[in-house]
Amino acid sequence: MNIDTISSHMELQDHIEATEDGVPATYTYNEVDVDIAMPIIAKGLADKGFQALTDTLFDKKVTDIFGNIFHTPNSKIKLHPHFTTVFQTDSSADEFDYTIDNFFISRGFKFITWVPLLGDIIIFTDKSHYKMDLHPKLVALNKYLFNNSQPDLAYLLQEDSLLLKTLVTSFGYTKEPKINDLVMNDYFDMDDERKPTIGNVIFVKNALGVLEIKEELLKWIFRHTSAYDHQLLDALDKYANILYDNRPNEIFTHQPYDVFTLNEKRKIVAYIAIIYEPLFHKFLGELNSNWPDFSVLERIIQKDPGLRDYIRQQHYFSLESLKKLIESSDYDL
Repeated sequence: MNIDTISSHMELQDHIEATEDGVPATYTYNEVDVDIAMPIIAKGLADKGFQALTDTLFDKKVTDIFGNIFHTPNSKIKLHPHFTTVFQTDSSADEFDYTIDNFFISRGFKFITWVPLLGDIIIFTDKSHYKMDLHPKLVALNKYLFNNSQPDLAYLLQEDSLLLKTLVTSFGYTKEPKINDLVMNDYFDMDDERKPTIGNVIFVKNALGVLEIKEELLKWIFRHTSAYDHQLLDALDKYANILYDNRPNEIFTHQPYDVFTLNEKRKIVAYIAIIYEPLFHKFLGELNSNWPDFSVLERIIQKDPGLRDYIRQQHYFSLESLKKLIESSDYDL
């Protein structure tokens, strides 16, 4: 990359915000700025021991993190000639707002980054030379995600747990148990009235608008439920009922009743039931355990009489445990 181009854009980026004394912004960060930064970051990562993957392995890793985003246009990405933007929310957001956790994927250099400001990645030593100054978090993120570096995961857990939690809550990455622990423990600490929002991270629409169920998080709840501590299971119970309630609920930005179709709601309830029903019947008789009188299936079937037949029509979603549950004679659905 031409040193004069780097220097001039670095100076331009000094003016993307108004100054404290009221001088207005005179430059708007854009695609060219990202293109300039990408090869510089690639060199800096290589200097820190980052190993770029093959095309096939890189695409698989990106799919594990963000889903299948490269091959179908959708509202959560924007394609550029040299990089792809993955939006934390959707493409209506400001693509280059560095206060938002959008990610920029370089398929050419095989890494990801947040908005790459030149002043955050290099330091000029004189007019003709600069040295690399990549943030350790950017290095650690790429070495963990693409090189499976556990020391770098440990560093991020200590230094930027919020960044890691964003991978789960905004992008649906649930492959790492230690990060899942961070997210789910946040729900333990949440006010009870807001706990049902846990459904937002477990039951999501992917970039293609298809329902995805984060089974790793459901299993986490199963493992962390006991006779006397079932608060997250209760939250799922409430979420299941909210799916069938068309009254606005202020804890949700997007109302679950409107987000999912009837058949998607039925699939969600089925997956909740897989973990809820066994625990409900196991612990119901415990003294002072404060379980409800009826299970989630017993209540939802009253709201949706077609639930059981639909699950049968779907061949129990190929889940043997669900088949045993639905056909159980322990109680009348």
